[in-house]
Amino acid sequence: MFKSKVQLENMAVEDRIRRAKKMLSQINPDKVKDDLKKLERAIEETWSYMKEIGVNEICKKCAEETGSCCKEWVEDEVDDVMIVMNMLMGVKMPEKRFKEGFCYFLSENGCILKVRPTICVNFLCDKITKTIGFENEKKLQEIAGRELELGFIVREKILKQLSFYFLERNSSKSYRLPSHSREKISST
Repeated sequence: MFKSKVQLENMAVEDRIRRAKKMLSQINPDKVKDDLKKLERAIEETWSYMKEIGVNEICKKCAEETGSCCKEWVEDEVDDVMIVMNMLMGVKMPEKRFKEGFCYFLSENGCILKVRPTICVNFLCDKITKTIGFENEKKLQEIAGRELELGFIVREKILKQLSFYFLERNSSKSYRLPSHSREKISST
């Protein structure tokens, strides 16, 4: 009846979306409504500052030249609770992958997710850091930190409504290595 932790970690993204849709029926959105609004404002602040300092343009140009750093393994960091959070914010989940080898949540216009994994919020490649400079990088990390903090708060409030979730899974995907790196770690 219950899935093991390993089974959940290896769950295909389409299965996580189906599971999230079921979880959504167990949640009272009114209990997280105000926090979701705060989170949405924080997300908008992050994206606005990224646009202001040119990060969006750098990423867009790089994606056109190299195909994006949003590789398929990134979707492993998006668990069913994060999908629920996005659906509560009005994000429509894709029916299929836009481009093979890339994250399921990547569209022709970029990431469809509002609530993104920590790596997606925090990662800045060398091209970006060299272009925007240290002060802008520091300010961006401060702004993004607020987004991550509020995301954690909303996540915890949702998890409190989903007591069955703890029976099946006792840790967050955010704290484990992406599936692509498992084979690189030898057992002792």
